[in-house]
Amino acid sequence: MLKRMPRTIAAEQSLKSGLFKLRDIAACAYGNGKWIQYRDAAGTCKLTMSMGEIVKNASPEDVEASKALAVLSTGTLPENGVKSMVILLVSLLEKAENLGCTEADVNAVYALLEYAAEYLPAIAKENGGELLGSVLPYMTLIKPLNKRARELGNERAAATMEYALTTLLLTFTEANGANGYGVYERMKALAPNQFFSLNQVGIERSISVDSPYTDIWTMGFDPIDGTIKDCRDMAYRDKEEDVRNVLLAVKNALQVIWNIAASL
Repeated sequence: MLKRMPRTIAAEQSLKSGLFKLRDIAACAYGNGKWIQYRDAAGTCKLTMSMGEIVKNASPEDVEASKALAVLSTGTLPENGVKSMVILLVSLLEKAENLGCTEADVNAVYALLEYAAEYLPAIAKENGGELLGSVLPYMTLIKPLNKRARELGNERAAATMEYALTTLLLTFTEANGANGYGVYERMKALAPNQFFSLNQVGIERSISVDSPYTDIWTMGFDPIDGTIKDCRDMAYRDKEEDVRNVLLAVKNALQVIWNIAASL
């Protein structure tokens, strides 16, 4: 008897195209204070910096974009971080399709998103109960998610998550006029890892060597002056609740998208 091959999961094409269009809009205005123009249901052109406002109120003539907005509107949007949500969502879809992810891989991605949301307090604990800005919480999640994926026995889910989380940093830096990969490589070189803490080599204010969480990224990109610096010295912080809501909203949107794909 022939063994049945697992079916790969892919988003419906026109819906995916619409999501990519929304991703491009979010990417252009990601963390740089640029305005986004949209048309509401009454045909009035408006300006906003809020991607959430666009999802709730935009009424585009483009059918593909309308399909994408309908999917994003099915769940509860995060109060802050809708641009991050859209960029992360599309990056996950893109990588999952490129890798040929199956239903098992998709379920592992859902599990990793839930695990990431649960892991955030451990990151905040190492920074006085706060999450640093400049998408550092997302970068910090990469290593624990890779470890969790190994425990689940799913490397494709790990690769999908790492690609999407890294894309947030690349998009953020490029939207602010920097070379995304150049910034990423320099930040990665400055990041601690599970084998040592920067405290061990004499850098003050680093995570203590007796901490179980020595992978907290603190060196990040400052869009104001285009430099990499200790983000603990910057005023901007991400709320733990906002980042958690982004991750869970992405999971919910993925479930809707892949359920639509499965019903075709």
